[in-house]
Amino acid sequence: MYKFLIVIFSLLVFYSCSSAPDIVREREDKENKEDYKEPEVKSTAKGDLIFNTAFEEQKNRMYSKSEDSIYLYWLNNQLLILGYQSRCNIFAINTLHKAGFKCPDVNTLTYDLMDTTRFLDILPVIRFNDLSEIEKGDLIVWNGHVIIFEKLVKTKTKIFAQAIWAGTRQNDNGENIMNNVIYGKYPLEGYFIIRRPQYK
Repeated sequence: MYKFLIVIFSLLVFYSCSSAPDIVREREDKENKEDYKEPEVKSTAKGDLIFNTAFEEQKNRMYSKSEDSIYLYWLNNQLLILGYQSRCNIFAINTLHKAGFKCPDVNTLTYDLMDTTRFLDILPVIRFNDLSEIEKGDLIVWNGHVIIFEKLVKTKTKIFAQAIWAGTRQNDNGENIMNNVIYGKYPLEGYFIIRRPQYK
């Protein structure tokens, strides 16, 4: 009789302990599904080429915070002494040049890229009604920053761009952050424009 009660008691303890985490896990999974929409990747040959090139360029030490100079590929490898300034614009345009896309014929700051009267034959400004119109490989430009767009990532409250860019406060981790170039999510907030790279 005692053995029977011990077995029953053990089974009750086992099932009560093992079911609680499952309930929590199910609740978390449900909340995550409600809070997160699987990003859609508009895969284009152009976008794939730009991203493959960007991932290769991410391995280049000249984008690292410890380096004080950088080469502008699109200006015949002109050497530029930057100190510790952001390199997001140079990373983006170097990537486009290396991938075979048109680039400006001058050193181009994010301020210049925000000027919607410039570079229209090289990097046309795309007017859009919906964020879903942004394509993989497009440049998203703010006054002071530029990223290379891959796809949209949506939560209940925010919309992010999955993207790659140079310049982050986070330390290199050898995975998605190398040489101060990060592949991650960037919030699509504030005023920005879209520029679409053109083949040479």
